[in-house]
Amino acid sequence: MKISDTVAGIIYRNDETGYTVIRLENSGGTAVGFFPFLTEGADCEFTGEYVTSAKYGKQFKVVAHEQKPPTTPDKIKQFIGSGLIPGIGPATAGKIVATFGADTLAVMEHRPEELTVVKGINLKKAEAIAERFAEIKEMQKSVSFLQRFDISLNMAIRIFGHYKDDTIAQVQQNPYQLIEKIDGIGFLTADKMARELGISYAGKFRVRAGIVYVLKTAAEAEGHTCMPDDKLFMGTMRLLKIKAETLRPIFDGVVDELCIDKYLSKTDQMLALTKFYKAEKGIAEKLNLLQTVTKRTETDADLLSHYEKVNKIQLHETQRDAINLATSNGVTVITGGPGTGKTTIIRAILFICESRHQKVQLLAPTGRAAKRLEETTGMPASTIHRALDIDYKNYPGPNGKAAWHYDDPNNVLRADVVIVDEVSMCDSVLMNQLLQKVLPGTRVVLVGDIDQLASVGAGNVLSDIIGSGKIHVIRLTEIYRQDPDSKIVESAHAINCGQMPDLRNKSKDFFFVKAETQSEIKRLVLEHVTTRLPKYNPSRAQVLCPMKAGEAGMTSLNLALQDALNPKSDDRPEYIYGDNTYRLGDRVMQVANDYAREWTKWTEAGLGVYNGDIGEITEVASQSGEVRVRFEDGRESTYTRSELSSLVPSYAITVHKSQGCEFDVVVIPVTSGAYMVLTRNLLYTAVTRAKSLVMLVGSIDNIQKMVENTYTKQRYTMLGHFL
Repeated sequence: MKISDTVAGIIYRNDETGYTVIRLENSGGTAVGFFPFLTEGADCEFTGEYVTSAKYGKQFKVVAHEQKPPTTPDKIKQFIGSGLIPGIGPATAGKIVATFGADTLAVMEHRPEELTVVKGINLKKAEAIAERFAEIKEMQKSVSFLQRFDISLNMAIRIFGHYKDDTIAQVQQNPYQLIEKIDGIGFLTADKMARELGISYAGKFRVRAGIVYVLKTAAEAEGHTCMPDDKLFMGTMRLLKIKAETLRPIFDGVVDELCIDKYLSKTDQMLALTKFYKAEKGIAEKLNLLQTVTKRTETDADLLSHYEKVNKIQLHETQRDAINLATSNGVTVITGGPGTGKTTIIRAILFICESRHQKVQLLAPTGRAAKRLEETTGMPASTIHRALDIDYKNYPGPNGKAAWHYDDPNNVLRADVVIVDEVSMCDSVLMNQLLQKVLPGTRVVLVGDIDQLASVGAGNVLSDIIGSGKIHVIRLTEIYRQDPDSKIVESAHAINCGQMPDLRNKSKDFFFVKAETQSEIKRLVLEHVTTRLPKYNPSRAQVLCPMKAGEAGMTSLNLALQDALNPKSDDRPEYIYGDNTYRLGDRVMQVANDYAREWTKWTEAGLGVYNGDIGEITEVASQSGEVRVRFEDGRESTYTRSELSSLVPSYAITVHKSQGCEFDVVVIPVTSGAYMVLTRNLLYTAVTRAKSLVMLVGSIDNIQKMVENTYTKQRYTMLGHFL
């Protein structure tokens, strides 16, 4: 049935999904449905049916709605001043309506140049208002169409952002294309849309989508950059639930089409998404080139002896070899655990390069890793992203917005030596982007710990380079950094060698707290982080969780620590978005690379906030959901409510997210869980994140299981083959 009514008020809205409960003016009842752009005062025609629930009573459940353009000046003012159109708030809306009255919407849509008579609106702003107004009309129609298929508001807006006015036509023709075009659209969603739109169950569109989805999922969830043909076929067959004999001829033909379209590439019985194929081939070719064309220069032994004398140290033979190779060869890899002298070697390389009047660029994958590198060397260091962002603002991309231009020949790293720390964190795409900006003749030194967790992104760069045998590698095994009363380094190496660390609590910085159950682990973690550790060590403790789920997992601990360390109060404004509460003073982490995010730092301004950046919420607008964050390096950025999904509370984070970071105090809840997750190198990685104190909370049995668990999931990659 259809009813016509006016929105008297918004009772509830989920900003992530667009699900809204509204109060109706004429009937006095309520309606529920997906109304992402509906505002108070809107006149609408709703299609649906009345339902009755025990909790909420009688409501009109809406399956579709059409918003009628407002006709009275008051309603027009309310509509255009609701925040939907950037640059028009209530005050500006009042000026516009006072000038044009009931003709306002017609002016905005068809004669925007007339808006310039309103004080504060120039021609450029008027055109922007008209463009946004037209886009909103089309977006409302497209988003409403997409939400019929249970697609969230954020995702619907992203889809519209890609296809614009052609959204509905493109989706109706082939919803499976969303898997290739839009990150985050899963196969089940596209499959459901296809069924409802009557698209063939065993057709080429579906098989193509299945192949792409299996490869994308393998990259995102398991780190594979490619898959063997037979495993890709089996994965596609299981996903599509089509018999092998039916699927095989279609599969082979679709793979050929994907290769012709250059979406897939083949090599050595492997199939890969072309972006990964190009990335790993690019890494191999550039490393081989750098090794070939870089002029070999012998290191002056007297210069190295002078460095030892000035710094009052005695270099080990292996360290001297590492320094000699790094300052002589085109490409050198230096790998070793904590305390094995990697920083000492980097300092010596810097000393020699300075003596040679050579320019050195220090890089790391994350902001925290770059900051630590800067602190330990006394030299400026940058994230890889920031270094590649040399001319970001100067190259407008589509729609006039800034965009990455990796292929710009002028955007290169102009240094004689490039040193990259924490290379184990670098995935294939990032490493290729970096190496393509290194000029031939530049020396590249890659430093990392091969025993840490593999990168979050797809690839196994450090391991593949070392395993190829084609690049000079120095392995550091001798432990130099060792305070007699410190056990962090010793414990980390014991774990790495498959030995139990000393849990007798006889050191000043490595402690064990016994707890058998998850509830007990959670209670003790909260007690130590909030009460006991601050008295012993005033540094802020970072909880690193092996698991996300469970009572002592990351999600549960984050909520509990937020309530304990930054509780709800009248003087701390907050905003709820999805499953998270964003409260003034909260510690938060960026969980996705956002190259175009604007930031300010005192008088400086720039673009780019990256996965793993940690900061604190300094402002919260409770009504609009706008949140401002100050990151640890002083940069500040403002997030609108639709951007909050890339920001999460970080009182507790996963061990994977801690890679490249160093914290003064680390607390590790060791619980039972999946064998494939609770591994030796995960525990080793967690312990090595601590600078001054480590606390393990759990049972000896579970710690023993992790120490003995050498499981490492194989990653299918092509880099070793290309090298």
